[in-house]
Amino acid sequence: MSITNQTVSIAALNRTIIRGGYSRTFSEKDWTTFITPIIYPLWDSDKDLLISFNYQNDPVEKWSCDKKKYVRNHTTGEYFWKPYIFTEVDLDVVQKFVADISEAFDAQLSTEFEHQSIRMNQVLDECKGLSLTRVKAWRDFFLHSSDWTMLEDAPVTADEKVDWKKYRQLCRELPDQFESGTQVLAEIKVPIDPIVYKKNYLPYNEGATYLGSDDQWVTFPGKDYPGGQMEEAMTRYVDLALNLTRPAPLFNVSDISHITDPVEKLIQQLERDQELLDQAKAGELPSQKNKSSE
Repeated sequence: MSITNQTVSIAALNRTIIRGGYSRTFSEKDWTTFITPIIYPLWDSDKDLLISFNYQNDPVEKWSCDKKKYVRNHTTGEYFWKPYIFTEVDLDVVQKFVADISEAFDAQLSTEFEHQSIRMNQVLDECKGLSLTRVKAWRDFFLHSSDWTMLEDAPVTADEKVDWKKYRQLCRELPDQFESGTQVLAEIKVPIDPIVYKKNYLPYNEGATYLGSDDQWVTFPGKDYPGGQMEEAMTRYVDLALNLTRPAPLFNVSDISHITDPVEKLIQQLERDQELLDQAKAGELPSQKNKSSE
């Protein structure tokens, strides 16, 4: 059996798997769903526990497996856990095990990413108005999707990099459009990026400087149409990023935490913000109650 170059490490006691440099700690439920059917009973059982497993096939194919077995001391009659090195399988069995673990690893990630995408879409759909968190989500999206322009070898000229820096700074300042105490905005203005400026604006406005006029800002309405195309683009970007960075035999990206972690935090913050907005509309905020009772 032939498998592509990869490394797989399993720390079974804390349900952690490292594949291609990407580490994942499984919940007990996910471990039972995705991993237990593969490791039981050959690699792990009630009285013959898997401790760790390591495999690599580049530059040389090799593997190791540490286990511990519940055995009886024939002298004392007591039972104890005895650690040992497990070697009693052929290489083709190991290769099949690695392939199955890799497939389960991908399946669990795919399930989680799909769940995150669904939750994000649900939360965005349920939120009404341009809350501060929603605008911060847009800001993070603009910055994430333009990070490439700040790389040393980015395919942009020195002048274009200046424009991108200006664009990114203005994106960072988007939340500043919320005045102190403001919960929801009816609309917000967003700068066009340098690519839009160069391809769609400059040909019809010869000699215009980047963001030198008000018509280079796009206004997004809030209550009835909160972002629409903006959030569709943001959702597609997140989905694409998650799909591209899924570990695969021939294409490994070591760390996607910069994409996945903010998504989960964003969802939680959006949910908290929406609850506050709903309370504010109903006149139930503690600060409002205190003021009304004074």
